[in-house]
Amino acid sequence: MSSHPVLPVLDQLARVIGATTPQQDTAPTPCAELDVVSLRRHLLGGIGYFTVVLADPDGDRRPDPRAYTGPDGAEVLVAAIGDLSAAVRAALADGIESASVRVPALGGTFPGDHVLNMLVAEAVVHGWDVARATGQAWRPDPVASERAYALLADQIKPEYRGGAGMPFAPEVPVGPDAPALDRLLGFAGRSPHWTPTATPTHTSTHTSTPMPGTEHG
Repeated sequence: MSSHPVLPVLDQLARVIGATTPQQDTAPTPCAELDVVSLRRHLLGGIGYFTVVLADPDGDRRPDPRAYTGPDGAEVLVAAIGDLSAAVRAALADGIESASVRVPALGGTFPGDHVLNMLVAEAVVHGWDVARATGQAWRPDPVASERAYALLADQIKPEYRGGAGMPFAPEVPVGPDAPALDRLLGFAGRSPHWTPTATPTHTSTHTSTPMPGTEHG
């Protein structure tokens, strides 16, 4: 079975989510208009979507990632991440990286490795969101951040940024010699120096990049 940086990132995401407390549910996050519990619900929709996609790459049954209405406790999301990790491992064992995967919420069919990198971007950026909002450390492998940056750089066009109804906020300038995670965050429309008392630099309208129902702008 091939290894992939998405697996350790998902493990880290589960640990960060599991370490949050109910008292932190209303804490602001770098995702404007989303507190911690809202971001958890948002992640539950996307993670459930990709669990189905990876379990049945050619299938037609796909849930709406923006329509999640189930329980949204931290333990629910941790369990969902575990289910997704199991689906990733099974898909890697079946050669998903070189296969084609139907992802209609993103408008078509994509190479399996591209789909896995969508998950990397989702987990790295939103893991940082939750960690920063709740005072936790977040140190993903730089390889994962580089993969996520490459994916977003390929997908996010200038016309997708800023303005009413646009899915991404303007890029936050970050030096080219900055760590991979900081460069990723800046490209995703976040200040790497964001704190819960800072003014958010990012708006979230929940459409579909890199994970359906997710914005990084």
